[in-house]
Amino acid sequence: MQEGSFEGCEMDDRDTVRIDFGTGEFGSSEKAGLLQVIRGADIGSEYEVKPGNNIIGRQKDANIRINNKSISRRHAQIVCKPEDPPEKRYTLYDLQSTNGTRINGHPIECAPLRDGDRVQFGSVVCKFMEIDALERSYLRELKKMIEYDKQTELLQLKPFYQKLEPALADAESNGRSLSILMMDLDGLKKINDIHGHLVGTHYIIEIARIVHEELSPFGVAALYGGDEFIGYLPNSDKASAQETAERLRMRVDDFRFPEKEIQQRVTISIGIAEYPSDALEMMPLVANADKALYVAKGRGKNCVVAYDPSMADSGRKP
Repeated sequence: MQEGSFEGCEMDDRDTVRIDFGTGEFGSSEKAGLLQVIRGADIGSEYEVKPGNNIIGRQKDANIRINNKSISRRHAQIVCKPEDPPEKRYTLYDLQSTNGTRINGHPIECAPLRDGDRVQFGSVVCKFMEIDALERSYLRELKKMIEYDKQTELLQLKPFYQKLEPALADAESNGRSLSILMMDLDGLKKINDIHGHLVGTHYIIEIARIVHEELSPFGVAALYGGDEFIGYLPNSDKASAQETAERLRMRVDDFRFPEKEIQQRVTISIGIAEYPSDALEMMPLVANADKALYVAKGRGKNCVVAYDPSMADSGRKP
């Protein structure tokens, strides 16, 4: 073989596919401001900085709402003037917050904000960026890869908790209920033993789809681990959550594997706990839903059980 040649891989220009770059996102020079949390409970979260006034704080109507107790209700403000030159386009103001606002470690009352600056609101640190459509798309896809399970396409547990915490804060602020659902598949081990883990994985993927479809109109679903799922329903008391859970349970009960030779079926057991009647804090609430799930498994599986205080010694710690 001659140097620089590739035997058996002869190609010419006829094998090259022409593409039209046009004036799409690759050629776009228009940039928008973005705050990305790089330290704090909601790490990785992104907030768009829009033209005009952007109030940052814990209050419900803040443009950029960061639900952290070290952040004041009206903590800071970013003013964006797109018509100004880049060095004057963004200005950050502290709104006499309790714990102050810093840029690159220095406390400020009013200061210009530039691409790459690190901004601290209380204990939460954000990176300020000016990004175009392509960069925004990249960050969105990267976040999805980190936060979602590849097989089931459900949220991972950590980002689920990051969503649940502010949802509970909303429920507290508005005097509303929120219900947690803990779910565990019944009979999957037998299917794995008889037909192998590929078939078992198919069941998990299909039932994850059902879980997502039943909870997603109003709530959030996540993969708890293995063949277990967790979800929450805002503005939902136990009675409403039980209706949703029962509908989900029946759909799983009706599901059949497409291959006719696989006769075994999978069912689902579900435990429910409600804020604020069953617990006021996030992890005790999850623990009580898990205790209700444990009772459901003990009652013969394939059923929905709501938590009550008699279950206090049941279950496991999440």
